[in-house]
Amino acid sequence: MTIARKKSGGFTLVELMIVVAIIGILAAVAIPAFTRYVKKSRTSEAVGHLNKEWAGSLTYYESDHIAAAGTMLPKRFPGVDNTAAGLANAGKECGCTTGGRCAGGDTVWGKDAIWLALNFAVPDPHNYLPRYVSAGTGPAAQFTASASGDLNCNATTSNFSRQGQINSNGDVTGSYQPLIANELE
Repeated sequence: MTIARKKSGGFTLVELMIVVAIIGILAAVAIPAFTRYVKKSRTSEAVGHLNKEWAGSLTYYESDHIAAAGTMLPKRFPGVDNTAAGLANAGKECGCTTGGRCAGGDTVWGKDAIWLALNFAVPDPHNYLPRYVSAGTGPAAQFTASASGDLNCNATTSNFSRQGQINSNGDVTGSYQPLIANELE
């Protein structure tokens, strides 16, 4: 009488090692791509800051302003003579703060005259520190809105900026797309 042996249905060691090697290769490719994707998605925050500053600048310039004596002031952007807006974390990028982000709702947004004029505030924790500088009045008025961040605290910052000035027709014009340096630092 012949007894039939049941053949085992498991995987061989070679087959398992091939699967592990394939998973390792996929992980080696996917993890850096995912990290880059996450960093790239964070840059939309900086662009959002610039767009809000641009809109606030345009609104402020187009509005009429009257001095306390009742005389009409020349058109300008918030702050003149290269006055920089007060910063909540002056000298320290958001990626290097405790928790890796700047705290939202800082009191500077409600106290600083330039941020109030721009109607700009950041109520939530954020990765990029906004800045704003303007100079001149009338046709010589100009401003620079910027945002910078050091997401991994390696002393290399991502910098985003938009500049605005007055063209020959008296309209606000400038860089419609942000100027970007070290986007993914």
